[in-house]
This record gives sequence, structure tokens and C-alpha cells, in this order.
Amino acid sequence: MQFSFELKPYNDFWMNCILNAAYTIAVTVEPSYKYAALMNDYRYKTWGAAIDSSFITPTLDVLDYEENWNDFILQQVIAKETAHTFKDPADFLTELKEIIADKQIIKLNVDLFYWLPKNIACNKFHMSHYAIINGFDTRAKMYHVLDDDIDGYGTHLIPEERVVEAFMNSGAMTDKEFGGPHAYIYHLQDQIVPYRLSLQDIQNHAARLKRELADFSFDGLWDIKNHDLFDDYIRISLIGINIISSRQAANGMLIQSLNEMDLIEESLFQELRLHVNKIQRGWKSIKQIFINKTINGDKTLNLSLIQSKANELLELEMNMWSLLVEIERNEMIIIRQES
Repeated sequence: MQFSFELKPYNDFWMNCILNAAYTIAVTVEPSYKYAALMNDYRYKTWGAAIDSSFITPTLDVLDYEENWNDFILQQVIAKETAHTFKDPADFLTELKEIIADKQIIKLNVDLFYWLPKNIACNKFHMSHYAIINGFDTRAKMYHVLDDDIDGYGTHLIPEERVVEAFMNSGAMTDKEFGGPHAYIYHLQDQIVPYRLSLQDIQNHAARLKRELADFSFDGLWDIKNHDLFDDYIRISLIGINIISSRQAANGMLIQSLNEMDLIEESLFQELRLHVNKIQRGWKSIKQIFINKTINGDKTLNLSLIQSKANELLELEMNMWSLLVEIERNEMIIIRQES
């Protein structure tokens, strides 16, 4: 027996495993939600590494998708996701296949150590993760999964024994303090309204980002004290850096969309594009520094230089959002002058 349902992987840019999975579902159901992914509803934050909570790295977080799903953009497509516990975890594959054959969209908790061969964590370090399983072939003993590796977010075929090993070693199965279920099942809205990009919403987030970026700093981050785990720390750092770099690519797409929809003047578009291009190049250069450390054997980081460059990019991004915040005020000045 075999069964699969088509989901077009959302890979315009990388947000995180949860959001790219959610946007895969949303854009498959209603393509206009590709513009919702571009909304600048994110913030910078820091987090402790899974292997060492004292090692602090930066990343981005999208507002409301975890704590206030009812306020999240995709709530208009995905009504909710419910926690699912398998009746018999030792025989979870039977229930998993029933759920998939019933055309329910499920994401399974797995340990990335055993998961995709080209994922940066595979055979390197343990990290719990939820991945969409959207098909199976019982004769070939293969499963269709949607997930990311170094080649991007896409569809993969995984042998049954690896699915079992990754689930049985996941946080949901082995860690009493993990707090997450075996799996989640998505529930779609009965009626889905197409998405329309709003300049006012973008300006509101631009004003918020302008305030928040003024208070954020990269000072003290990426500080590797245990050089025996240098390679692991670098790979973990790349997770957050890749999210930040990818978001700048999305900001470029957002600005391009505003121009194509005639929501901003051509002069402002050109100025915003200059800013975002500089920011994109800057984060690509920081990302490349960390990538180089994974291949050249050099176990040193010029932290002061990296932190200084990242802080410069923060200021440049703050200036970019300021340009959008100022649109209404500038238009009012012109109206007063003309009157």
C-alpha cells in the first residue's frame, strides 16, 4: 500500500522548521499567502544552544505564531494545530499511516541526529524537531517527508527504520522534561480568504522594529569557551545566522512587492533597495565566515569584528525601516506646502 498527498514546499526563503511547514500548507491551499510570509512581523532575539544553554546566539522570531496563534497571519488558513499522542508508541507507524491516509496533515517529533543525511545536525548533535510526514509506501518501506537540509526546504524519502529510530530517540519519547507531544495535527479553516499585503501593517511593524533594533546588540554573542566542541558551536550558530540572512532576502522581496503593487513611490523603492542590498551582502559575509570554519579547520573567531559588523547591519536595518515609517509624515508635509 502507498499513499501521499501533494504539498508544495515553501522555499522562497528560510524562516524556521515550524513556519516553513505552516507556509507550505497555507500557500498550497491559497497561493496569495506567499505575500504573508514577507510581512516584517519578526523580531531579533537570543537563545541558548541545545547542547549548552550558556552559549548564546542570535536568531529571529515571528510574532504570535507560538503564543497567540489566533493573532497570527496564518490563522486565516490554519485554524489550529492539536497535540497528538500515539495510543501505542511502540507501534506508532500503524496509527501514523492511518492519519496520513485520512488526509490529515501531521508533523512528527524526531531527533535530527538520525534524520536527514544532509542536515547540519545529522550524526553531529541531538536536537528535537517536528517534521511533516505526508506519504508512505509500505512495500518499499519508505516515507515522504517535508523538511530542510543544506539544499533547502523540500521533499525527501526516508527509510522506515530511520523514521522509527528518529522518533524513538526524540525528546517526546526520551525526555520527561521535553513538554511536547509525539506529534501535531493541523486543522484548516472551512473558508479561506485570500491574503492582501497591507502597507499600513508593514509600516506598523517598521515602527516597532525601529524601536526594538535600537535596543538590540550582538555584543557578547557567539562566545565559544569550550573549543573541544568548536565545530558544534559553529553549526549551531549557523542556524540563527541563516534565519537572519534569509529574512533579509525576504525583506528584499517585500520591498520589490511594494513596488510592483504601486504601494510606494519609485524614489523610495530605489532608496530601500540600496539599504536592503547592503544588509543582504553584510549578512552573507558573516554567514560565509561561519561556513568557512566548518571546512578549513581554523578554530578561531574574530568575535569583535563579527559583532561590530553585525551591529552596523542593525543600524542600517533600523534606518531602512525608518524610511517606511516616514512615508505618511512626508506626504503630509507635501500636502501642507501645496496648500
